[in-house]
Amino acid sequence: MTSQRADAPRADAETASRPSPLLVDVLICGSPDRGDDGAAPAAARILGAELPNGVRLRIVGQLDIDDLLDIPTGAAVVVVDAATGLRPGRVVSLPLDRLSVSGQPVRPRSSHALAFPEVVGLAELIRGHPIRGRIVAVGAVDFALGGALSERVGAAIPALVEAVRVAIEQLRTDSRARAQG
Repeated sequence: MTSQRADAPRADAETASRPSPLLVDVLICGSPDRGDDGAAPAAARILGAELPNGVRLRIVGQLDIDDLLDIPTGAAVVVVDAATGLRPGRVVSLPLDRLSVSGQPVRPRSSHALAFPEVVGLAELIRGHPIRGRIVAVGAVDFALGGALSERVGAAIPALVEAVRVAIEQLRTDSRARAQG
């Protein structure tokens, strides 16, 4: 699996007003050839074969505002990434608007040009409404080019996969409830 961006077609004005069959968009950040930054792509290899209907997985590498703008109206997002600011191997799942754990900021590694909250905030400003979603991150320490996953991060991949599954299910349940309510 590569870290190339998989471009999704943008919805036109006619289709944007209809409910989207996509309930959750999973954005995989990171690069498999940069040590612990390969954690999300490693999780994607496991998740890719088992995604339920209404869930799309996209390899985006470095998170970009366009990745968030490509989320269809009514869909939610799970951003999966390695992060600094967490103990290596610790997995957290947070709403997009709460990027701190016990007062310590979680700093996803995929968003280099702007801070992660700025990427989300700018996308929300352009979209005109908040983005429903979660970030699922694993604490990482080694981002060396050509490096493999560190021992602690490699051992945390099953927990990362499970946290993504739980986040997907929470957001799917929420999306179904919104559609019925």
